[in-house]
Amino acid sequence: MPAHAGPGLVDRVIEQGLTVHTPRTLTDPAQLQRALDECRRTGVAVVREETTPGVDSTATRIMNADGEVVAALSVVVSSGSADLHTLRPAVIAAGLAVSRGLGWQPSAGVRQGGG
Repeated sequence: MPAHAGPGLVDRVIEQGLTVHTPRTLTDPAQLQRALDECRRTGVAVVREETTPGVDSTATRIMNADGEVVAALSVVVSSGSADLHTLRPAVIAAGLAVSRGLGWQPSAGVRQGGG
């Protein structure tokens, strides 16, 4: 969800300092910005032991009827127990189904937050 919060929020979080949760936590602002840009572009986030040791996840955005990102849907697995690339299409499909249930239509697009 931070990828869709808008630059103001992300900038404030970076200014406050990025907390280290594991040795794999993204703490370099440029690296974090690239990861958020990729998430905005693809609609998917992948986390590999960045917040919890031994835990990987893939997530997608949930949009409302106005195209605003209002939630995320994720699959969390033990590290190495599943190929996150293989899970990606199912996660995206589920996220789109939930979004459509909230009234989202592809013509609404995806609105970025103002931050």
